[in-house]
Order: sequence, then structure tokens, then C-alpha cells
Amino acid sequence: MTWLQLHLVSTAVLAGVGWVVQVVVYPAFALVGPAEWPAYHRQHLRRIGWVVGPPWLVQGVSVGALLLASPWEFAPLAVLAAAGVVLTVAGAVPAHDRLETGRDLRRLLRANLLRTLVWSAATVVAAVQLAVGLPFPP
Repeated sequence: MTWLQLHLVSTAVLAGVGWVVQVVVYPAFALVGPAEWPAYHRQHLRRIGWVVGPPWLVQGVSVGALLLASPWEFAPLAVLAAAGVVLTVAGAVPAHDRLETGRDLRRLLRANLLRTLVWSAATVVAAVQLAVGLPFPP
């Protein structure tokens, strides 16, 4: 498998998880009772890392390898990967932190939607680059 193929798969996984979280997981947060909420939210935070951590790691390593091979051709993927990290650190993490004191899901849904759109765009860009046969390392 090539670096671009690995990048495409990992980014597609992140986009898929992002959409499931956007449409199913985060809206269901509202259904958890106040007494159960703290433990439920802690478990979500603990477990979601096992789902997004591996593909995020592969995305980071693969975009690094692609940039080393051809910086100009793969710069859009790097920008989108960096945007996903920034949106997570600056948007989703603080939105989760705010859930500890209140249950307003709007900020979390907004933050997740933005990064999911970025992951979706990155999936499309990687697929197009693969389809047009951009040079990439084996």
C-alpha cells in the first residue's frame, strides 16, 4: 500500500467516524440523565481515543511522508490535516470541557461539524490525487 493510499484510508475513517459522531453520538448525549452524565462523558472521552487515535496517527505519518516526497503536490493534504488538528484542539476539546459544567451541545456539534467537513474534504482531495496518479513513494 502506498503512502497516499494509507492517507486516503485513514482520512476516510476519520470522516466516517466524524459523521457518525455528528449524527448519532453527540445528539444522543442529550438523552443521558444528569446523574449518569459525568461517568458517561468520561467513558466516551476515554474510549473515543481508541477509535480516532490510530487513524489520526496514520494520517499524520502518511502526510509527513507525502510532504517529504512532493511538498507542493501534497501541501493541500497537509493543510487539511493540520486544520483537523487545530479544530480539534481549539474547538472540540474546549467544547467537551464545557460539557462538564453544562449540557449545551451546540458548540460541540459545531466544532465537530467543522472538523468532519475538513476530514471529508481531505478524503475527496486524496481520492482525486490518487485517481489522477500523482507521483508518490511506494
